[in-house]
Amino acid sequence: MSARPQAEPTHGGAAVAARDPRLDGLRGLAILLVMLYHTTHYGMVRTKLEAALTIVPSVGWSGVDLFFVLSGFLITGILLGARDGTSYYRVFYARRVLRIFPLYYATLAFFLLVVPQLPFFAAVDHFWNPGASREQFWYWLFLSNVQAALSGAWHHQTLAISWSLAIEEHFYLLWPLVVRRASERRLLQICAVAIGAALLLRAALVAGGASPLAAYTLTPCRLDILATGAAIAILARRAGGLEAMARAARAVLPVGLALFVALQAWIRLGQPEATGYQAITRQVLMLNNDPLMQTLGFSLLCAVYGALLVWVLTAPAASWRARCFERKWLRSFGRYSYAMYLFHFFVAILAVNVFTPGNHPQQYVLAQLCFWLLAIGVSYALARASWLLLEAPALRLKRFFPYRV
Repeated sequence: MSARPQAEPTHGGAAVAARDPRLDGLRGLAILLVMLYHTTHYGMVRTKLEAALTIVPSVGWSGVDLFFVLSGFLITGILLGARDGTSYYRVFYARRVLRIFPLYYATLAFFLLVVPQLPFFAAVDHFWNPGASREQFWYWLFLSNVQAALSGAWHHQTLAISWSLAIEEHFYLLWPLVVRRASERRLLQICAVAIGAALLLRAALVAGGASPLAAYTLTPCRLDILATGAAIAILARRAGGLEAMARAARAVLPVGLALFVALQAWIRLGQPEATGYQAITRQVLMLNNDPLMQTLGFSLLCAVYGALLVWVLTAPAASWRARCFERKWLRSFGRYSYAMYLFHFFVAILAVNVFTPGNHPQQYVLAQLCFWLLAIGVSYALARASWLLLEAPALRLKRFFPYRV
């Protein structure tokens, strides 16, 4: 495995030569987790079989953490490979702009400028949550995570997910400055400090009674997962590359996953019994706001997803895990994951008006499967259209900004 990653990240991932197909497979897993999380009707669960169907979706929010570790890994590898070349900053930032801005700002324009003018959407109040501040500049400036942390609430139903894009944009803005000036040894030290500091900051916010959204969405609080990916990229450049970390990854992955599952079960068992669709759904969707999850749980995800990344990329070519993450359908989800991430919540809101599982309480399993097929299928179709019409043309402009080593 080459120590220098050949693909560029974001929720969609850039199409460049010699990309490892398994990275797209990991992105595909990440976007599936997020979409299942947002499109599952938890409040309808009545039987053990139905409860089993929601186990994976209930932790789907962690798919964003998988995106983060991929971003840390890929961006750091790209920067380390290019930092001695000419036009280091100009090329990196230009390529990031071409990947992120066209689709992001087109999405903002649609929801913030076009939707308010369309009578069809009046019934959902233009997708703003009741009582929300309708200040738009937070979104235009990639500060929606700060707005959520300060107010303790999500303001826009469909643009709330932009908090993770804001964190990545902050990382893209600042990390190149650090990589350019620090040795690899110093970078590893910085990653270690970031991992520890993020945990301490989250613990301080939780202990101080801050809004749960602060520990969840503020950039300094999530630097540990980005730093985990960055540290793996740095270590991959040393003798032995990723293979040198494979044994540790094989040990850490099952242990970390078991501890995370146990923590999730402990939190759920400790919750008071909720009744009613809204109460049950809210309880499940708020699991990532639990103090234990926001401290120990988030740190466990660093270990789990960092180990998963190494475990997948070091898999022998013909192994089952290599074949699993090289599946064409999963890689296709990864390829279009950026647009799917931005579109899926909007699609789910509209889809529930077409087919509502709540109208079929006696056939919940079948109804939920049909809703997943509808919401995820439409999101995928729109994402492919976005790729063809907007993203791919913008990415072709990257040829004017090649990395020169």
